[in-house]
Amino acid sequence: MATSVISAFDDRKIAGEVVDALLEAGFKDRDVEILEGAGDELVGEIVGRGYGEDDARGFAEAAGRGKRLVAARVPEEKVERVVAIMERRETARRGERGAPSGGGRGETVQAVEEELSVGKRKVATGGVRVTSHVTETPVEETVRLREEQVEARRERADRVLSPEEADAAFEEKTVEVMGTSEEAVVRKEAHVVGEVSVGRRVEEREETVRDTVRRSEVEVEEVGAASGERK
Repeated sequence: MATSVISAFDDRKIAGEVVDALLEAGFKDRDVEILEGAGDELVGEIVGRGYGEDDARGFAEAAGRGKRLVAARVPEEKVERVVAIMERRETARRGERGAPSGGGRGETVQAVEEELSVGKRKVATGGVRVTSHVTETPVEETVRLREEQVEARRERADRVLSPEEADAAFEEKTVEVMGTSEEAVVRKEAHVVGEVSVGRRVEEREETVRDTVRRSEVEVEEVGAASGERK
C-alpha cells in the first residue's frame, strides 16, 4: 500500500538535492517529484495524495512563500526511511548555512482509511417493443344488380276516337322515359379486434455488496543520533 510523504524546502536547489538523494536510495523516478502549481490547484493535488484540506492548504501557503514541495509516493514500510532522508538533507543544509539544527521543520505523514459507500443507479435490462404492421387481404362478395332498359314498340291499331280524344291526339307533346341500372358501392368500416397493453411491473430485490477497503497505519520509532559521519 503506497503512502505519500510531502515536505517543504527553502529553495529549488535543496529540493533537487532531496530528490537526488531519494533516487540514489533506490526509489523510482516516477514516485518522486517536486510539486508545481499554486492555490486551489496545488491544494487539490495534495488532497489527492491523501492529505487533509487543512494540511494541503498549509503546504500551498508555504509554496506561495517560495518554498519547494518534494513529494514521494512510497510503500508504507519505507515511509520512515523517506522522512529520514529528507530530514538529513535539510539538517545538512542548515549546518552549511550555520543555522542551529534544533529549529526543526515539521513533517506530516497521513494515516488514511477508506470507507465503503454503496449507492444505486438505474441500468437498462431489456424491455418490450410493440410494432403494428398493416397487411392487405383480398376479399370478394357477390351482389345482384338490376338494370332497366327502355324500349319503343310500334303496334297497329284501328279505333274511332271521340271528339275529345281527337283534340288531345292532335296536340304536340314529348314523352321521355329513362332507363336505370344499379352499380356496386363499396363501403369499409374499421373494427377493433384486439389490443396490446405495454406497462412496467416493479419488483424489488436485496443484493449484498462485498468489497475491500484500505487503511494505512503509521508507525513512529525513535532514532538515536549517529555517533559520527562518514567522509
